[in-house]
Amino acid sequence: MQALGITLGAMLGVLSVGIAQASETFVPEVLTVEKAIKPGANVFVLDQSWKGASRINVLSADDLEHKGILSVGITGQMVYSKDRKTAYAMSAYATRITYGPTEAVLQEFDVDTLTLKREVIIPEKMAQVAPSSAVLALSGDERFAFVQNATPATSVTVVDLQAGKFLTEIPTPGCFGIFPTPAGSRFTTVCGDGTLATFEVKANGEASAPARSAKLFDPDADALFIVPERVGQDLVFPSFKGNLYRVSDSGKAPKLVEKFSVVEGIDGDWAPGGVDVSACNAAHNVLFLTMHSGAQEGSHKNGAEELWAIDLKRKQVLYRSVVPHLASIAVTNGKQPVLFGLNEDSELIRYAIDPQARFAAKPTHTVEGVGEWTVYAVTGE
Repeated sequence: MQALGITLGAMLGVLSVGIAQASETFVPEVLTVEKAIKPGANVFVLDQSWKGASRINVLSADDLEHKGILSVGITGQMVYSKDRKTAYAMSAYATRITYGPTEAVLQEFDVDTLTLKREVIIPEKMAQVAPSSAVLALSGDERFAFVQNATPATSVTVVDLQAGKFLTEIPTPGCFGIFPTPAGSRFTTVCGDGTLATFEVKANGEASAPARSAKLFDPDADALFIVPERVGQDLVFPSFKGNLYRVSDSGKAPKLVEKFSVVEGIDGDWAPGGVDVSACNAAHNVLFLTMHSGAQEGSHKNGAEELWAIDLKRKQVLYRSVVPHLASIAVTNGKQPVLFGLNEDSELIRYAIDPQARFAAKPTHTVEGVGEWTVYAVTGE
């Protein structure tokens, strides 16, 4: 008993000394929140979820350093303002996830501080699809936000961004995708019969009757990716067969300006593949396409084996860069282009594009694991 008392006394003595020393040296950590993200151009990467919250990763366009996250709901979509200071996200908030009520919301975020500015409740009709630039858009004058609906009947929800409220729903039967004109409040959409239609949206949200084009493409023989690039005043649509359709929607009704093949005379049965398959650098009028070989029916979803740089004026392929199954791409508009690609393994890859080497793409930085459903990136420069 005496030995036990001595041992316990010694242990208590050691503990007392330890506690005294700890109380003298311990400095509690103070958590702080940065008021703003680091300055510089950003890359926004949508990590869409179908089973919980989606997120928008904000990274540095220079080195892919992670700056922060915007959190949104299920099946999120995103778009950002022309000045890159405001991001908009559309998503659903399901009370019980697998059943019960769902609330659809358009959220507006301040990019510099990554804070929520406001939100607008919208009809629960929005198309809940994989990430796509065709389902959420801002009008050219940024007066309205347009949301693609599919119930499965197609229509477009119009949100007044000045008043911060839902305005109206525009029926667009048989047509899908929203492609705003560069100015004003008009948008064009692609229709299943091979035509395109343009709508003029008035200040009160009401739309004019659709101005339809003649049949511009054959949806059975050569379907279009509904993720065109705005090149100048025109829209350029890649097709499943490797054609580029240049369409003008500056007049009352859309019309075909030109059509040409980028794969003619090239061996290997090449065709575009992925999700957002094209990106255009305005300074050089060069279009980048994600391409795969051995194309066949249904392979338009395949990730790219090569990235092709195409001179839109001369209508020729300038360079073919080998890439690791890219699914979506985005490119900056300056004289020294930088391209960002997302692949099927959820890797974001930054490429330096060399105009002196016929626009060859050289990887400079890679970030892994940017999301289970990550297939869409946009840039701000």
